[in-house]
Amino acid sequence: MRANTGASDTINACAPDAAPARGSGDPRLRAMIDLLAQQRPASAAEALRALRLGYPDIPLALRIAALRAGAR
Repeated sequence: MRANTGASDTINACAPDAAPARGSGDPRLRAMIDLLAQQRPASAAEALRALRLGYPDIPLALRIAALRAGAR
């Protein structure tokens, strides 16, 4: 049986366009970047878990944007 790769393809397709600049002015993005700076997760998986727990109503694409912006 072949694995479904649709989910990872969707994340990869959304992530580049969803990564606004660090100073984009979106307060939700700024708050998520600050959370990551305070918690200093050891991996991307930990970072996304922290963002999901802290901001459950924020779309995944915006959480990924925060992860990418925080890594710069």
